[in-house]
Amino acid sequence: MKTRDRILVTSLELFNLCGEPNVTTIDIANEMDISPGNLYYHFRNKDEIISELFQAFEENMLDVLQSPTDPGLDMMDYWMYVHMIFERMWDYRFLYRDPVTILERNEKLQRKFNRILDKKQDAALSIIQVMEGQSLISISREEAERLSTNIALTATYWLNFQHIRHMGSNSEPDDLEAGVYQVISHIAPYLPPEGRELLDAVADTYLGASSSGG
Repeated sequence: MKTRDRILVTSLELFNLCGEPNVTTIDIANEMDISPGNLYYHFRNKDEIISELFQAFEENMLDVLQSPTDPGLDMMDYWMYVHMIFERMWDYRFLYRDPVTILERNEKLQRKFNRILDKKQDAALSIIQVMEGQSLISISREEAERLSTNIALTATYWLNFQHIRHMGSNSEPDDLEAGVYQVISHIAPYLPPEGRELLDAVADTYLGASSSGG
């Protein structure tokens, strides 16, 4: 692996583990066992590293946020779609742990992150509309818009919530399943009784498989 790529990989690992504000370029160079001058040859400062990592994050997120619109999809398909989004967020979780600290330093990243937030909300609204068209849920246009906002909000801040809840512990658990459940549970009030039973069944299958390592 080229030194530039190693810098990005190491930076991402350290940012995710320690939080971006707690990691310096010296820390990155020491972790890689290279001189600071070698690092600065490739990146003039930490913000340049963050910008490149953000570009990779953006490409991954915009790709996965292409919402499924196949009318043949079932509850488990939607569940796994949300899980894929959470996996991408987890890969770059440092961005969700300290978003204000990072984004306030760079207006360009602010615009890009807001575009991702818009895409999340649009994807949520698209899925809600498809589910409504399938008669899986009963919801008005105004309620659908509010619901899509709540879904995007929960998805965006779940990792931050999780991090705060586990402060002081030796490790931060990869508890993506609970986050996915919180997102999906937003649709429960709009489901008919049989739909709620199906949602519960999918949740039991999904959470049961994840807890057993399956």
